[in-house]
Amino acid sequence: MLRTLSYEPGFDEIYYEMSPTGRSPPPTAAGCRQARTTLRLIYDGLSEGLAASRQYEHLRSRGIPHDTALREALGIGPSPSHGTRENR
Repeated sequence: MLRTLSYEPGFDEIYYEMSPTGRSPPPTAAGCRQARTTLRLIYDGLSEGLAASRQYEHLRSRGIPHDTALREALGIGPSPSHGTRENR
């Protein structure tokens, strides 16, 4: 941005005029730590998803039905149609 000055300021005034205003301060350690934590959680989630996908594909290749393989790969237990209700 071009500025027209009608006087010659001293060095301190030039520095003040040229200082970036409106810029955010540099990130703090807490902000960096939060970003690292978030990225770590994303990485862990993707790793778990990949492991579950591999387990599912392995079970499917052994001939296990979709519902059973999915529940076992995700670790959510047996499907409701396979004996979770009491026999009457």
